[in-house]
Amino acid sequence: MLTKEDMSDADFQKLLQITLMDLRIRRTLLENDIADQRADLRTLEQDEAIEKLEQQIQPIRRDYDHYHQFIDPEVKPAKDSYFSAD
Repeated sequence: MLTKEDMSDADFQKLLQITLMDLRIRRTLLENDIADQRADLRTLEQDEAIEKLEQQIQPIRRDYDHYHQFIDPEVKPAKDSYFSAD
């Protein structure tokens, strides 16, 4: 198994960008599920379902905030192409 020391700084930044993108997508999907629950149900079931979804969002939010601290502000991925670590 390789370690972070075996990774270039550019590769590490790329990995962070991919991780943050994944976390944003997961959070968005859960937020969409919450919106669907609010639109579909008007019962105690709705509140319970929304509470479960919000509980799933919390660790994603914490992970995002944690990993975001490692982003180098000088490294800006191009919005119109795949992020290159070169």
